Amino acid sequence: MRSPAVAVLLGLMVALGCKGTVQRATPPDGGAPDGIPGDGAVPDGGARDGTALPDGVTPADDGAPGADAGADGGSGTDDIPGGGTILFEEHFDDNDFASRGWYDGSSGTIDTAEHAPGSASSYRCDFAVGATGCTAGTPARHPVTPSDSVYLSFYVKFSSNWVGSGQPYHPHMLHFVSDADDQYVGFANTHLTTYTEVVWDGAAGTGKALLALQDTLNVDVNCILRNDDSFVGCNGNFGTYPFTESRSVCACNGLLGDVDGRDCFDTGGGLWYSARYWSSAGALTEATGARYKNDWHFVEAYFQMNSIQGGVGVPDGKIRWVQDGQTLISYDHVLMRTGARPTLKFAQHAIAPYIGDGSPVAQTFWLDELTVATARP
Repeated sequence: MRSPAVAVLLGLMVALGCKGTVQRATPPDGGAPDGIPGDGAVPDGGARDGTALPDGVTPADDGAPGADAGADGGSGTDDIPGGGTILFEEHFDDNDFASRGWYDGSSGTIDTAEHAPGSASSYRCDFAVGATGCTAGTPARHPVTPSDSVYLSFYVKFSSNWVGSGQPYHPHMLHFVSDADDQYVGFANTHLTTYTEVVWDGAAGTGKALLALQDTLNVDVNCILRNDDSFVGCNGNFGTYPFTESRSVCACNGLLGDVDGRDCFDTGGGLWYSARYWSSAGALTEATGARYKNDWHFVEAYFQMNSIQGGVGVPDGKIRWVQDGQTLISYDHVLMRTGARPTLKFAQHAIAPYIGDGSPVAQTFWLDELTVATARP
């Protein structure tokens, strides 16, 4: 006989659906190297009806997944909560990052010629041809007081020749990591990592705003759902496999709540990379105008943990991307933690630009006036 927690979990999976295919480049099984993500999307945006839950298990709020949320992340109203407590600020006045709490080899270029309005200098990341990281290093990691929600704001600008990775994934840019992981954990192999980045589409001449989650260390390797909806193990039947709360919230163990795209692939050594993402096309453009990539843009991102009811994780977490006052990504039914770690919190921020295949050209981006808080201050 299944436990009540298992019964509720299976009910959630049936109610919210488990569907969709995302195509990727290498490695095998469709995963992007260290990979969030490719261009694919779950058909019709994936499971979004977070209200269709078993009796006794309901989202913390009954709102839709972001007002007017659409296939590219929606254009809902700007509803990031206010009144947040500032956890730290970085003005990039100099590169003595360690004195301001940054660690793990913190370094980087400070640029006084390029900076956001009202600022005097910015952080500059130069990618040389073939380089995977910034030439002069990065600020790296900064601890934050553990919190159920995190707000991130910053100004960003890209060089006029910016093409990103030249692939439908990367560069990684900004992360949050949870308190379940070591302070030096690798970002692509954790119990929860968030991604805030711009993925460039050279064919379209636009940049895609992207928010993503990865929780590889949570995966129940005994039952894997691949990107093409085939499965591995599962006692021969994915639909009846007795999942517990010791499982991935992202992709490899099924899809609960809002999902735009997903990734699940074997990384070797008994690990499966598990991620899902939400994106908005055309956030930045090559053409001059309101979203021109070579102008400064003010970005706000927000992640809020989901609730736990009856020992089961409920997909009622929230994510937002607001750019220059316009909401580009807005979802209200996101699963980030399960009953296995009911008090999981965000505990680390990182600036860690990375292009896994190496930069195709010499190119630059800048960051300025970064704030991390529990909600919009």
